[in-house]
Amino acid sequence: MEGIWFYWFAWLGWIVLTFFLKKGKLRTGLAACLLVVIFTAHQTFSVLHTSVSIGFVLLLLLNYLLVRDFSYKKLLYLFVCTVIISFSYVSFYLYSIFDPVWVMFHPSFMLAFVLTYLVLLLFKAKKDRYIAFLFGICHGDLLYGFVMDFYSFPITFGNLAFFDVMAIGITFISTWNGFELLSVALNQVTKRTNKRKAGIL
Repeated sequence: MEGIWFYWFAWLGWIVLTFFLKKGKLRTGLAACLLVVIFTAHQTFSVLHTSVSIGFVLLLLLNYLLVRDFSYKKLLYLFVCTVIISFSYVSFYLYSIFDPVWVMFHPSFMLAFVLTYLVLLLFKAKKDRYIAFLFGICHGDLLYGFVMDFYSFPITFGNLAFFDVMAIGITFISTWNGFELLSVALNQVTKRTNKRKAGIL
């Protein structure tokens, strides 16, 4: 059932943001945006002979707002990485259509894993990983939709399968970021312990 993973992880993320993140504008903004996306993901409007998700449009606009203060150099790098991620997104779906045998697991999880791996390779900053991932899958879904529309296949830009990939990928990235923070914290504790032992000796 398409959308089940999105709603599961999205509500879980909203709970974490609301009750566990430090109070502030960032928490309020993220929680509000997430709620809006949750309630508009399944709502669509028609453009010519295609359908577009309202949540998808809002997510795309949010992406552009997040990068409005980026330097030209950073925007150029983001553009190159977006192209890589977008083409990977489109290639995965096209291969799954023409040769579905190799899709051995749930396609949303497979695609999210591949894209997350790319993002982690391309970006070190934790915030940039989220932005690049969202940019890549949004523009990848646009490109995939145009390809399908060109061959007269019915398509919805930003369907629930797209939101499944988005939610799973963000969960993967958040988990990895959490491991990195935990590793840094453990490293600091180890250094302090070693210094204390050295002082005693």
